[in-house]
Amino acid sequence: MFERILMPLDGSELAEISLPYGEELAAKLGSEIILYHVRGTDQAELEHIHEVYLDTVAGNARRIVGETNKGAKVTVEIESGEPAQNICDLVEKNKIDLIVMTAVSASGLKIGKMLGSVTDHVCHTVPVPVMIVRPQNAKRLRGKKQVFNNILISLDGSELSKRALPVGEELAAGLKIPITLFEMVPMVYPSANVSNMYGSDYVKINDRDEQVIEYKYAKANEAEESRAQVELLEIEKQLKEKELTVDRKVTSGIDAAKEIIDISKGVGADLLIMSTHGRSGLDRWLLGSVTEKVLRYGDIPLLIVNARAL
Repeated sequence: MFERILMPLDGSELAEISLPYGEELAAKLGSEIILYHVRGTDQAELEHIHEVYLDTVAGNARRIVGETNKGAKVTVEIESGEPAQNICDLVEKNKIDLIVMTAVSASGLKIGKMLGSVTDHVCHTVPVPVMIVRPQNAKRLRGKKQVFNNILISLDGSELSKRALPVGEELAAGLKIPITLFEMVPMVYPSANVSNMYGSDYVKINDRDEQVIEYKYAKANEAEESRAQVELLEIEKQLKEKELTVDRKVTSGIDAAKEIIDISKGVGADLLIMSTHGRSGLDRWLLGSVTEKVLRYGDIPLLIVNARAL
């Protein structure tokens, strides 16, 4: 599935944080890495500098990947133009299977809680999975023998969310690491009020805009919880038949993104896989909007499977 991995680099150290992730994938999956740089149309005189830079990075990547897989290739490509559009065009032209990139802006700077214009555009546009590595993820690699140790796959009961499963299965098999399946069952509640009254039947949530919202709820949706348990058990059995190590978690809650982020910490996941779309409705959360929130507030690499992928 992952024969060609595209890794955009803009010359910054922040962008290079994604390199260990792509290198481990290439080494264990036998993938080709394409290191890609887009220079501005007014930077023709800097092309030689860009070539020297990418050749140096490629040499280091070949050495690292070659220690595990001597047959894996690392190639370099430089083009002029606009980074976001060029990356999207290259995906189609070169039959890219996966993009691995750091969440930085076109200039190499992290933009607050936003991911950066290039990253945002690529995530929403390309029809292939995109792995987003955050600048703070560099700290997670310290002292680790390998980058990937446990995959978390978040589902919502919809067929579209299950598009994440083949990607997770392929990675878990190739990397020889376990999978944790997760689904949050939404609580049933009749109304939401902003107030200072607290009681046993209230849930207090900070919505990250510093507004305190209290949801008065009845209880967890038992029918949905039963469905989720049965469905994840069946997926678990199917994956175990393929000799994969699998666990499953089902929780009840209101804020799906928060539940996903919390469970990723609880199981020690270092890669989260989600689809960009899910089923919406009165008793469902929209996985697309949840993915957006996890993108901005999560603290482990996120692999996004576009609904058009696969």
